[in-house]
Order: sequence, then C-alpha cells, then structure tokens
Amino acid sequence: MDPVLYKAAAEGNIDPFEKNQNFLDLLLTPDKNTILHVYLRIQRRERRSTVFVDKILEMCPPLLLQANKKGETPLHLAAKYGHSNVVKVLIDRAKAPVPDSESGVTAAKRMLRMTNREGDTALHEAARKARSHVVGILTKEDPDFSYSANVHGETPLYIAASVGFRRRPEQRNVIDKILKNCIAVDYGGPNGRTALHAAITAGNHETVRRLLEKEEKLAKTTDENGWSPLHYVAYFSRWIDISAVKVLLEYDASAAYIVETTEKKRTALHIAAIQGHVGVMKKIVSRCRDCCELVDSRGWNALHYVVASQSSNAFQECLTIPELDRLKTEKDDKGNTPFHLIAALKHKQKEWRTVYPYGESGIYGLNKQMLSIVNIHSGGFGEIQKEIVESLEDVGSGPFGYEPFLCRIEKDKIDEKAREPHLVVATLIATVTFAAAFTLPGGYNSDQGTAILAKKPAFIAFLISDAISMALSASAVFIYFLLAIYRGLLDRTTAMLFQFATSFTMISMGTMIAAFITGTFAVLEPISLLANSFYLVAVSFFFIWFLVHWIIYKDVRH
Repeated sequence: MDPVLYKAAAEGNIDPFEKNQNFLDLLLTPDKNTILHVYLRIQRRERRSTVFVDKILEMCPPLLLQANKKGETPLHLAAKYGHSNVVKVLIDRAKAPVPDSESGVTAAKRMLRMTNREGDTALHEAARKARSHVVGILTKEDPDFSYSANVHGETPLYIAASVGFRRRPEQRNVIDKILKNCIAVDYGGPNGRTALHAAITAGNHETVRRLLEKEEKLAKTTDENGWSPLHYVAYFSRWIDISAVKVLLEYDASAAYIVETTEKKRTALHIAAIQGHVGVMKKIVSRCRDCCELVDSRGWNALHYVVASQSSNAFQECLTIPELDRLKTEKDDKGNTPFHLIAALKHKQKEWRTVYPYGESGIYGLNKQMLSIVNIHSGGFGEIQKEIVESLEDVGSGPFGYEPFLCRIEKDKIDEKAREPHLVVATLIATVTFAAAFTLPGGYNSDQGTAILAKKPAFIAFLISDAISMALSASAVFIYFLLAIYRGLLDRTTAMLFQFATSFTMISMGTMIAAFITGTFAVLEPISLLANSFYLVAVSFFFIWFLVHWIIYKDVRH
C-alpha cells in the first residue's frame, strides 16, 4: 500500500480514495490488511465517527467481508477494539433484504459467524477484550446461534469467564449479556473445562453464582482429568473467595463425592487438604459429612493429605473438626495412619514435635511392616522413614497448566533465602540512622551540648526523617527475628509479617534518603548553589524508585 494512502486510511481521510474507487479492495499491506483494517487498528477511541467507514463501503462494498492474512474481517477488528458504532454500521451494511436461498441465513448473520484462522468470531474477540457494548450488539443480532469453540477449544463465554479481576466490571457485563441474549449458550472450554472452571481459575467468584443460576449441572461437570469445579476451588482458594465452596455445594452437594479420573483418585477434600486449606475443608465437611470416608488410590484419607501438606498448624486445626478427628486412626493400604506419617516426618521438621502423640502410640496400631509409630519415631528404621517421607512428596500435580503442589519444606527454604538479604538491608539502615542521630549535622554547642542548627526547619525535618527510618528499620529487624524463632506459623501469617517487614524496609530507605537531603541542606543552606546540587542528586533516588516500581508493575500486568 502506498505510504500516502496508508497515512490517509490511518487518519480517516476519505479524499485520496475518491480517485481510486475501482480498486480499493486491491490496496493491501503485506498482511493483506485493507484500508478498513488499517483505520480500525489505528483508532483507539471506542465511539468513533462512522463517516469514513460508511463512505468507503459505499465506494467498495466487497471490503465489508474481505479478510486479512489472519482471516480477520473489519467486524473482527471493530469488535476487538470496541468500536461499537462501527459494528452497528457494518451489520446494517451486511443486512440483505432477502435471506440466502440455500441456508436461509442473512448476509449479516453470515458475517457475524465468520471466523478467523484461530476460529474466533467477532464475539470471541469482543469477549476477550471485555467489550460489553459490542457483545450486547452481537448477541442481540444473532441470539439463536450457538457460538462454538475456536481452535483452542474456547467459546466466547469461556473466554469472558477467564478475564481477570482488573476488568471485572466489564467482564460481568459481558457474561450477563451472553447469558441473557443467547438462546443456545455453549459453556465449553479446552480440555473438558467449562466456563465455571475458568471463572474459578480467574478468581471471579461472582461469576460462579451467575453461571450456576443459569446452568446448575455445571457444578458437577468435570474436565478431562475428572476435576470438578469444586476441585478447582480447593486448589485455587488462596486467591479466591472460599464462599464459592458454599455456592457450589448449595447447587449440587454431590460434587463433594466426585473422584478425579487420574491414578490418584482424589476428591476435592483431598485437594484442599494437600493445599492446607482448612477453611475449605470445614465448608465441605459441614455440608457433606460422610465424604470424609472417601480415600484415594493409596487408601489415604484427608488427614493423610494434611500431613503431606507439611503444615503442623493445619493438622492441629483439622483435629478440632470431629469428622476429621475420627480419621486419625484410619490406615492406608500399607497400614499407616496419619500419625505413622508424622512419626517419619518429625525428624525432618521440628514443628511436628508438638503434634506427635507422646504416650498414645498404642491406639494407632501397627502397619503392614509390623511397626508402630514409636518404632518409626525411634529412628531405627531409616529406610522405612525415607520411604514414607518420599510418599508424602508424591502427591501429584494441579489442574491443566499449573504447577505441582509445592512441598512446604521447599517453600520454607525459599522464604529463608529471601529473608537474609532483607535482614541485612534493614540492619544496615538501622545502624546508619542510629549513628546519624548522635552525629548531628552542624555539631554541638560546646557550652550547652545542644545542636547548633536545632532551630532550623531543615534540621528538624532531618531529625523526624531519621527517627522514622530508625523506627521502621528496627521494626523490620524485629519481625525477621520473630520469623526465625516461630517457624511453625501459618503460611498466611508468615506472608503477612514478611510483607510488613518488606514495606517497613522500603519506607525506611526512603526516609533515610530524606534525612540525608534535609541534613545536608541544613548545613549547606548558606551556600545555596551547592545545597541545591546535593538536593537534586539525592532526589534522583526517588525517581529511580518510582521507575523500578513502574517497570515491575508493567511486567506483572503482562
């Protein structure tokens, strides 16, 4: 395409094309984008003027359905970029007065159902970008059509349910419009998943209820691994509202009894147990008390899996639930009770010493190797202890595309490594600010021992900044000290304390720089040029701080 014409198309300038009306459909970019594709890709405002599109289609009607190299029609791009006004124009242009004699489908509906090379219709594109206005137009125009899955197995509803929390309001509108306007809704997704699985994975707990209100059977529809939506809630409950458990069981309590089709044969209760999600376990057990009796392919019950989570706190909390407490004497296929596993694990993690039932070994009996928990605890059966510990680590993996269940020992090692440099930084800041408080800028009056610059505003600002930095860095050091002592804390408690300490360290770093700036300014104030130079150099720290955080934020978003 000629650069002049490309620029005109991008700007929506109709004049250069009036002389070339006979071959507008031949003006193409290397990707076979027409002038309409160029215009729609460049424009970013959702409610654009439709004058350019109207006039171009008057001059060259074939451009309406002409696709680029990716199979995208102008309607695909208008839907993707949210140009709802353009979508209306394209549909109006495509409406034929008489339906196709063979299919009985109007030209407009054929355009709506056209797919690109990925198998996406315009509705797929609009759902992916959460363009609720466009979704409303498309679904009302062709409500009878069941929009099937693309080449990746994604239906528009599945895509909409997968949209993350940053677009949650728009995503809710998209889902509501699809469910309200479409008569034949396809809930399917890749690998046997449904839109309900996608909503749980994305943490959209509000969407969970909307989908179940429309189609109750989704509550027990499983993916290719036999994972029900309740399995997904048990796995992802650290990131979503666990009230979704209650909602799922309200619509179909039998979901608690669904066993996965993999070799492990686990229920949702087992998944919650291996994740250490006691809150989820309580909700499942309170609704379906006898589901505790279900065991996996190794004969493990929920308490065996809690031991495998390697959280002694979670195990102790489970023992307060009567239905789970009764499982502590139940044996697996090798005759091991949960306390046989704890006896072997106790040598690897010290916090299990508070859980080990001293003086009560008799009630747990012998396993098939004729060993009691005392025998295993004594340390005289190293190979057997090793075998049991290895079995605890062999708990399988999560759903499609997600990592295996993480061993708590490995997570603790990662946390300890992360704490070391944080502790060093916090200690260094505390040391520097402590020393600065007794080495005041400007010095002391020899007769009274007071600071010479005590009445200057810059000096007062120095003292305040230094005190804040000292207090926060010392608090961070104190938190790291506590984390080193109390290693058996719950994950959420450890994470919260670590986040507090990290925030304290970062803020104290900023206030330390502020103390440097104000202290230097107090001393060099008579020499304004030199003081301002120091000020500008020191302030560059805050510019770098914001720049680094902006880069990290952009990386996390993508």
